[in-house]
Amino acid sequence: MKRAVPSSTGRLGVVLCALLAVVPHAPAQGAAAAEEIASRRPPLVVVRGLGSIAPGTLRLACRTVLQHYPVRCEVRARRPLFEARVSWNHGREQLDARGVLELIFRDRADDALVEIAITSSDIYEDDKPWVFGLASLTDRIAVVSLARIDDDDLRLPRRLGKLVLHEVGHALGLHHHDEASCVMRQDPTVASLDTAPDGLCDRCRRRLERAAHELSRPGTLALDRARGHLVRGEDELARQYFVRVLWNEGFDPDLLNAFGLAFFEARRFNEAISILRYVVKQDPKHAEAHVNLGLAYRMRALPGDRALALRHLEQALELEHRRELVAEHIRALRTPRSAQGPGSLR
Repeated sequence: MKRAVPSSTGRLGVVLCALLAVVPHAPAQGAAAAEEIASRRPPLVVVRGLGSIAPGTLRLACRTVLQHYPVRCEVRARRPLFEARVSWNHGREQLDARGVLELIFRDRADDALVEIAITSSDIYEDDKPWVFGLASLTDRIAVVSLARIDDDDLRLPRRLGKLVLHEVGHALGLHHHDEASCVMRQDPTVASLDTAPDGLCDRCRRRLERAAHELSRPGTLALDRARGHLVRGEDELARQYFVRVLWNEGFDPDLLNAFGLAFFEARRFNEAISILRYVVKQDPKHAEAHVNLGLAYRMRALPGDRALALRHLEQALELEHRRELVAEHIRALRTPRSAQGPGSLR
């Protein structure tokens, strides 16, 4: 389980303020957009063995992903099973799948948007005796076990292909979809897995294509890594990824807004405000950044923040952005605190 996020100390916010003050001016939007589109490549999926896995099995997994999803795929060097020793449950004689995911997060390929490990060890999740595989939608990592599907040389390739597509689908943002014709359906038994489809339904395919296009945006990989470190309370590592994007990708208002939102969701309000102020200064018509900035001021709730929150929410309203929701936030800010009730946000 992910740890609770501590409140912001403000130190990182000061660092970001100083850094943003010396960032070069944003390039012309048209030129920047053209350059950004030209630099996009399909997101990279990396397949690695955890323990001794036949190279042909790993190549099969990669080929399956390439055949069905609009991504790149590469097989990389395996991890020794010894590296997962802290996840081994001696009483159960199984690997804790969540522990394996944490190992992948700590040691994933620098250029991989998605990384999936394949192991011959049996794996389990809390409250479940075993699982075929497990993925993290937020960290974009996954693990698949061969332990319960490797009993038939003829059926193994199809079973593995379905599991890999299912878990990589999760890592690319798809949720379970209980549609009989979709590989994202839940198949808890080998018999069910053998009757499962080996591709996405039309709805999930459209969603995945949109997701793959968005995830190919330069800087997205760094944003994912920053989010993962923020959830784990590793602010300094998150800051390093933000700095890397700031200097390498130039001014991308949507990407920087997403970084600001990531810090906001982790309750690092000072840092979020520093980033979002920079976005709206460079791009005053970025309505979503105004909304996020207004909400960050509202949640921080220092003296003067209420007025600043109202100012940015009103600017978003003038830009015709999410009128009903923004108007609701404005009404809440204008309502006297005594009338908001004990559970209201400040």
